[in-house]
Amino acid sequence: MTAAELVAEYGSPLWLADVDRFRANLREFESAWRSAWPDVRVAYSYKTNRTPAFLHSAEQEGAWAEVASEAEFELATERVEIDPARVIVDGPAKPDALLARAAAGGALVLVDSVAELARAAGLGVSRIGLRVGLDSFTGAQTRFGIAPDEVRAAAGAAVRCGLAVQALSTHLVSTDFDPASGRVVVSWPRPSAEHARAAAILAGLATELARDGHEIAALDLGGGFPHAAAIGEHVRDVCEALWRGGFGGTLLLEPGRAIVADAVDLAFTVVAVKTLRDGTRCVVCDAGTNFLPGALTSPPPLRAVGGVGERVPALVSGPLCLNVDVLHPRALLPQVTAGTVLVAESVGAYQQVCATGFGEGPPAIVVRESGLWSLQDHAESFQTTGHAA
Repeated sequence: MTAAELVAEYGSPLWLADVDRFRANLREFESAWRSAWPDVRVAYSYKTNRTPAFLHSAEQEGAWAEVASEAEFELATERVEIDPARVIVDGPAKPDALLARAAAGGALVLVDSVAELARAAGLGVSRIGLRVGLDSFTGAQTRFGIAPDEVRAAAGAAVRCGLAVQALSTHLVSTDFDPASGRVVVSWPRPSAEHARAAAILAGLATELARDGHEIAALDLGGGFPHAAAIGEHVRDVCEALWRGGFGGTLLLEPGRAIVADAVDLAFTVVAVKTLRDGTRCVVCDAGTNFLPGALTSPPPLRAVGGVGERVPALVSGPLCLNVDVLHPRALLPQVTAGTVLVAESVGAYQQVCATGFGEGPPAIVVRESGLWSLQDHAESFQTTGHAA
């Protein structure tokens, strides 16, 4: 079925979630790493996209889960029914309830600060790793994790709390504030040299901690990796850095964007076309930055289903009463009219989870699996969510 046919059947706007693509990406990503490293665990990053069909697919493929909230832990262990021992718990502010649930299930908890060690121990956590904070691609100091020169002291503090450090982790951020303008900027994927440097730092710290009697069984390089089809250089450079650093244990990876970015599109409909005073063609649609907040920093690729004539620039705007509700300032589109279906492509990473309730409720979700499309979730409304009109 085409996007226009799906919209005709299920309504507009409409999330198009391709489980077949997601599954293929996950397999290709994992295969690339397993071909170069003897012991690899891939944990899908729930915060990137929590569409249930993706989560179940990841579990069926044998992937672990990386979660950063109690809600995500519940999704993983109760709805998807992953063994809690295959869950990695991350995040800078873990509530006691999350730590207690992680403790009960034997999940691996990546501790973000020395202060968190005592709380984790007090709540019965038995498996911990230390998150190592590495600077952002902007050069700014990260607010996540423990500084590399403080890791040794943190490991000692863990022992005093009755905890054994099993892993070291880090995550190269892909989104940050531009130091000059203060605006949000996205830089993905991170270059292979940066991941190799991170691997070398973790391997060096693991060697240092081994001298103090700590047995670091796993290194976790987080996410920020490119799409599975372009992962080869990263695999080579990271594995070489780990071997040179003398590490031979388990390699943990937490891909999100690399697996799901191109597995989701958003189909929506043109409501009106008008010409602004400066001659700009303005295409007004029924979806905006309420559903695609990432468009505020990086406009998504847009295509028209149908449409005629040469593709020329158009300002594509949404339905919100906000002047910044712009999906693309200069999208190349053919001539379109009210009723034309547009598709924002490859918007699977962080768009659905960061969408707001401003305007209409969340769109319906249809999923493609084994080549067939089916409805997963109906569109929400104030009536279906129980809100007063």
